[in-house]
Amino acid sequence: MEQKSISQIITSTCTFEDFEKLKQKVEVLNSLAEEILVRHQLPQKPFTLFSESTNIVFAYGDHKVIKIYPPFHLEQFKAELLVLKHIEGKLPVKTPAVEYDGAIDDWPYIIMAKLEGTLLETVWEKLDSHNKIIIIRELGALIQKVHSLPTDGLESIDCHWDKFINNQMQNCVKNHRAAKLAEFLLEQIPAYLELLGSILPRIKRPVLLTGEYTPMNFLVKNIGGVWHIDGLIDFGDSMLGLPEYDLLGPGAFLIQGDKRLLKEFLVSYGYSPDELTPKLSHQLTALMLLHKYSNLSIQIRIKNWEGKVRNIKDLENLVWGL
Repeated sequence: MEQKSISQIITSTCTFEDFEKLKQKVEVLNSLAEEILVRHQLPQKPFTLFSESTNIVFAYGDHKVIKIYPPFHLEQFKAELLVLKHIEGKLPVKTPAVEYDGAIDDWPYIIMAKLEGTLLETVWEKLDSHNKIIIIRELGALIQKVHSLPTDGLESIDCHWDKFINNQMQNCVKNHRAAKLAEFLLEQIPAYLELLGSILPRIKRPVLLTGEYTPMNFLVKNIGGVWHIDGLIDFGDSMLGLPEYDLLGPGAFLIQGDKRLLKEFLVSYGYSPDELTPKLSHQLTALMLLHKYSNLSIQIRIKNWEGKVRNIKDLENLVWGL
């Protein structure tokens, strides 16, 4: 049987399931990356495939990353390319600079600069409380800086917040049932969200959201024995919307119910102490349930949290509890 070309293989990859199978075929992926190098007349250098990525991501040599998106992630490609160019040089931490972009058989790609550093995910649990406070303060200030940036030119990634949140509300129970949330919590979601219209703050000015302020997307650097945030990656889920939406990742993944860290984070973001109220806890819990990729069993990093809550109010107090 005649061997399929790279073009034939990728154009026949149409579904998520097909794509997940393709991601296991390292030789095919290497050939796809090599074709991109030829297109841009770049030299052959070693590739390293990142296995834990939504898209196809290679380290190329020591200083570049090649990120390849299937056609059904076209919007991620557009958002990432747009936002990387928009924020370059505007933040107190490094972000990847775009060097090339294009598409092969409708599979878009970006070649970007590789950032040096250590993923926060690999060191967070080993940090002492003092260093965690330093990181969480830096994170609050960084998110505030991103939210303060002008959004001119980013209109194509506006999620149209009211429409977005209404859609998330309509599908909230279904989404969490698919993620295997406990039935007793599923039953309480509609009543908990019923007053959302009066609970959520009105959107005054849509801000740039990444929705991905998680320890997997921060690079840190050790300076004099203390770790500091040094880089920020992954902008494929960026959109314009309500600022509070971006506070969820740090709360679930990093703060883990630690009330001191939570207050340090929110104050460094810009809240005054008298704004740290139960109403804010309710807002953040509701948004946590409504997040586009909400999966509480994975995202709430509090040991045995399911056994510590009898209702959603308990969950609110456990994770936020202002």
